[in-house]
Amino acid sequence: MVVNLNSLRVIRMAELTEKVALQPSTVYALVQAGKFPVPFKIAPGGRASGWLLSDIEDWMRSRADQGGNHE
Repeated sequence: MVVNLNSLRVIRMAELTEKVALQPSTVYALVQAGKFPVPFKIAPGGRASGWLLSDIEDWMRSRADQGGNHE
């Protein structure tokens, strides 16, 4: 069985903003608007949140597929 380790990799806000070239406030606004993947708590009851890298890559691909359409 082949497992893509990137699909299981969790990234935090610092790496996310570098990857998608958006400020944290923009990321959170997009999450609130339902236009960006929702972060999850890394540890139950903990404060740290993150995103699966595969979800972010899928979002970036969908944005690229839309081309100039910003809706």
